[in-house]
Amino acid sequence: MQTEVLEEPKVLQEVLSHLSRPALPGVLRIQQGIVRATHDFMFKRGLTQLMPLMLSPITDPLNHGVVDASIPYADKRWSLTKSMIFHKQLALMHPDLDSIYIVSPNVRLEFSDRAQTGRHLFEFTQIDFEFKNKDRFYVMDFMEDLVNFVFARLNEELPELLLEIRDELLPLYEKWPVYRTEKLEAALGPDYEMIQSQLLDTPYWLLNHKREFYDKEDQMRPGTYFNYDLVWPEGFGEGLSGAERENEYKQLLKRMTETGANKEIFKDYLEVAKRGELPRTAGAGFGVERMTRFICRLQDINDVTVFQRRPGHASIF
Repeated sequence: MQTEVLEEPKVLQEVLSHLSRPALPGVLRIQQGIVRATHDFMFKRGLTQLMPLMLSPITDPLNHGVVDASIPYADKRWSLTKSMIFHKQLALMHPDLDSIYIVSPNVRLEFSDRAQTGRHLFEFTQIDFEFKNKDRFYVMDFMEDLVNFVFARLNEELPELLLEIRDELLPLYEKWPVYRTEKLEAALGPDYEMIQSQLLDTPYWLLNHKREFYDKEDQMRPGTYFNYDLVWPEGFGEGLSGAERENEYKQLLKRMTETGANKEIFKDYLEVAKRGELPRTAGAGFGVERMTRFICRLQDINDVTVFQRRPGHASIF
């Protein structure tokens, strides 16, 4: 009797192929090295680690649309965490906490039009950090120091693997160039961020984006925002986003009206601000997978993952 051989489902074949890639263990060792070195750097610089929150009634509204990821619980609507941006600010209300960081899973159910950007996943890990009574210049210097620390540590601990994966050790950078969004866009057109990334062999800072209501606006120069992105070179694009945070009640209301944010959802957060209890903070968050992608020179960030997390992409695990 002949046994019928069933063809494996296409999705299963794709998943098994993704899991068995020869390059995967090396990529994961690089990623592990990034996280381990970052923990050491944070400890040396005196930051306190917070554990992540995966559900909250408030989370980052983002400056672009995603599929809703929320559930009803305890008479509220709880969202899967898109980022812990508000929780960082609230945690620093404690008088004895001045600087914090979190290795934070983020769920952002991106639409399928971002599936082929090479930079987007629908869930990823971000290392968030925040400082009380510091400004954007402090945070930018801090991140430049962190990148050089991580890269030097990887060069020291994994030189053979780096040579195998990227053909050379990681560079250590001097001060990164700084550009303003409106000036770069005027010079290079709407795809200015990626064009400039492709032109440079060093990371650069991009300042002054009109973004979410929590980014502080210069009240002396309306339309100027105290925020910043790190953009990786060689065409790898944005790797970090950060800002000085808005903490003044009236300014938060103004910015929420401008961005169309739902004030009812944030009513308790706004009440803290109204009482004058929100501290002045500045911080940022960088994507671990995006840093790994840059270091390993991978065109597709999905190649950093063990289980596929491409936006809008069918998967079974």
